[in-house]
Amino acid sequence: MIEPAPVIDRSDEQWHVDRKVPIALIITLIMQTGGFVWFGAKVDARVETLEKQVSVATPTATEQGTRLTRVETKLEAVQDGISEIKSILRKEPLPLAKVR
Repeated sequence: MIEPAPVIDRSDEQWHVDRKVPIALIITLIMQTGGFVWFGAKVDARVETLEKQVSVATPTATEQGTRLTRVETKLEAVQDGISEIKSILRKEPLPLAKVR
């Protein structure tokens, strides 16, 4: 006896929306997706603004770095001068207090 070929149900292979899926869920998913897109656009705009601020501030920061280097050099010279004055004062004898 020949057995009949098995029946294959291919109705589940394709995607479809069943009536059991509530419309509220579909609307929620659409709104959530829109929210993610909106949030991404806002983040992109903020990053762009920050990049512009950094590009404007970079020359100022470089200038401040140069000025700071000059101030440090001058401070080192002042410290060397103070050290030299201290060494001179240590070498000279202290004046004796006058006795009455």
